[in-house]
Parts: sequence; C-alpha cells; structure tokens
Amino acid sequence: MRRLLLLALLAGALAVPGEASASASGCRTVDIARTGKDIFGFVVYRFHQVKSWCWSYPRITSKSIYTYVSDVDPNMDYAGIVAAQGNYFTWCCGNASSGHYSLRQGKFKNCILWFPCSRTEYPWVRIWAHGDGSYRWATGL
Repeated sequence: MRRLLLLALLAGALAVPGEASASASGCRTVDIARTGKDIFGFVVYRFHQVKSWCWSYPRITSKSIYTYVSDVDPNMDYAGIVAAQGNYFTWCCGNASSGHYSLRQGKFKNCILWFPCSRTEYPWVRIWAHGDGSYRWATGL
C-alpha cells in the first residue's frame, strides 16, 4: 500500500489540499467545507463555502460566493451566518484585482430535547482566489 501511495505521489496523481494549479484564463468553482464532529468522532455538520470566479490573467473578472450546510445532526441547530467578509487584493503584477479573499462563518448550537444547549461552535471557511485560477483555503473554529 505504501508503494502505491508513493507511486501516486511521484506521478502527481494526488493533489495537495489547500491549493490548486493555474492557467491563463478560465472559470473555476470550489466547494470547501469545515466538518464538525462530536466527542465520539461522528460528523454532526458540514459548513460549506462555495466560490466561483473567472479570470483573465492576472485579473479576476467575476466572482460569486454562497454557503450551505449538509449532514446536520438532529441535535445540532444551525443558527445561520454570523460573519461574511470579502475583498480584492493585489496577488500579482501590481494588479489590485488579481486576488479575491472571502470568509464565511456560521453558528451551530448543540441542543438536546428540553435541555439547555450544551455547546456552540463557529466554523469558518476562508478562500483566497487568484487571477490565474489557483487558490488557497483554510478552515477552523
């Protein structure tokens, strides 16, 4: 198994999470999710940010962003978006619209029947899109 994994890595068949390759022009859509788990390791929610953008190197020509949730456990209460930020930045070549940053943060409460809610989580997803189609991302709580 290790040999197969090593061969796949050497051949470039596996992508490194957190970034993607580039091209001169085009459009791309990425769906990045933060997965919430309970103390036993079971998935209790997935908080997604979906970002679509088009570019003509080095400039981002259009973009759209939305969020959704999936795999929400019945004991988790999704309370919506609590933070949303976005701005263009200079990623390359002195062009102020060569990059775009977006942050979306949600709120989930763990509420069981008639008991008070036991915990609240604020998952976030950040995506940095670049004017060559590449991107970086990060997630956290």
